[in-house]
Amino acid sequence: MYLLYADESGDTGLVASPTKYFILSGLVVHETRWRAFLDDIVAFRRHLRATKGLKLREEIHAAPFITNPGPLVRIKRNDQLDILKQCLDFLGNRSDISLCTVVVNKTTKSVGYDVFESAWQALIQRFDNTMRNRTTPALLPTSAGWCCPTTPTAANSLPSCDACGTTIPCPTTLLTKPKARDTATWRYNP
Repeated sequence: MYLLYADESGDTGLVASPTKYFILSGLVVHETRWRAFLDDIVAFRRHLRATKGLKLREEIHAAPFITNPGPLVRIKRNDQLDILKQCLDFLGNRSDISLCTVVVNKTTKSVGYDVFESAWQALIQRFDNTMRNRTTPALLPTSAGWCCPTTPTAANSLPSCDACGTTIPCPTTLLTKPKARDTATWRYNP
């Protein structure tokens, strides 16, 4: 099973909206990689706490870091920008996740256009296409399904199926009742 973590930016209003865009991003990770990925996130956040003074429970938002850091003003500006860069590098160097983003330019939409519904439909369609086309990182397509390698490989090479620990049947449908969690109240407790 694949887990999709989604977050949005901007608002869905078309009239008198303070934002030009509504953005919906999703991070996809397979259930067999979820725990290791979460542990890596916690280790990364601890690294940021030790090296930059960013508390574990403080959220990382690009706009406040760049324009109005509020309580994060205690962190030097160049360190704030470095935190953002390290976040991008952390995600970009991972081979076990997929990222997909939908950007709706609201200025080109007519009144009555459902920004929220359309963005979610597009995100779910991209998620479904990734699964159907077997383009998910860290898994190898086989005739039986997806193969999950158990041994790491060099960054520029794919493992062979001889190194597989698990074969996962290809999913054909999406979960119809997703579980929404508010990041302000939900906490990971290892």
